[in-house]
Amino acid sequence: MTAKKKSQSLLKELTTSGISVSAANIVTLPLDVLKVRLQLQAASFSSRGKERSGGQARGLIATGANLIRQEGFLALYSGLVPAIGRGLTYGGIRLGTYSPLKRALGGDEEHISLLRNLVAGSIAGGVAAAVTNPLDLVKTRLQSKDNPYKTIGQVVSAVMKDEGVAGLWAGTMPSVLRAAALTATQCASYDQAKQWWMRTTGMGDSFSTHFGASMVTGLATTTVTAPVDLIKTRMFMSGRRKYGSVAQCAVIIVKEDGPFGLLKGWSAQYMRLGPQTTVIFVVMEQLRRRSGLDAL
Repeated sequence: MTAKKKSQSLLKELTTSGISVSAANIVTLPLDVLKVRLQLQAASFSSRGKERSGGQARGLIATGANLIRQEGFLALYSGLVPAIGRGLTYGGIRLGTYSPLKRALGGDEEHISLLRNLVAGSIAGGVAAAVTNPLDLVKTRLQSKDNPYKTIGQVVSAVMKDEGVAGLWAGTMPSVLRAAALTATQCASYDQAKQWWMRTTGMGDSFSTHFGASMVTGLATTTVTAPVDLIKTRMFMSGRRKYGSVAQCAVIIVKEDGPFGLLKGWSAQYMRLGPQTTVIFVVMEQLRRRSGLDAL
């Protein structure tokens, strides 16, 4: 393959991946907002479930109803613009570089292909998260309750005023860890689930296979990434001052809410990540087919 064809192929990988993730982000944004609210709500509760400032912890449905009642329906789409921008950039890099990295690493033998896929996914996800961390931070702050910001520029200005340019990369480490775990789990498990689905059902590389395999993938991905996602959200909202490191943040969460506190917001995350994973892979498989790329 010539250099020109390689660059065109990479551009197609990045474009199809970015569009797929952006479409999924739009569909599941309300659940992403609820997930953030649940994760931040947990910071105000002791392990007994009592809010330090009074009141009771709310679940997914109650949190959604309360949000709509107090802030209106459109609050469910807080952070829409950075979510789309992040999907095009972060999503494009994260999934768009996975296949090229997988091919570069080689090793198609069955006993090492899973390890190769995990390594490729970890690298792709980690690099994408590090590069696009400011977009993720801005999106999270716009989605928080009672945030004083109306635009992306206001968030950026406030962060830079308080913490400097480096503040835009607060929470980068948990973000990178989550993205590495997410991409490795999502892509590797989709590869495995897709092969398993075709062997079990006798179906070919079809829409039904893509749909079924991606649903299985969503469950595995949510469970692996939930604790890191919670830590990332807490560090995004508190900056560098409250939590000095990923480990310190995790210790505080466990101390205040117990070990299962690390799974706070799991239901909202699965309800978002399950459908999101399905939309991503179903859309991406169709776009890849139409753009002349090989199936995943």
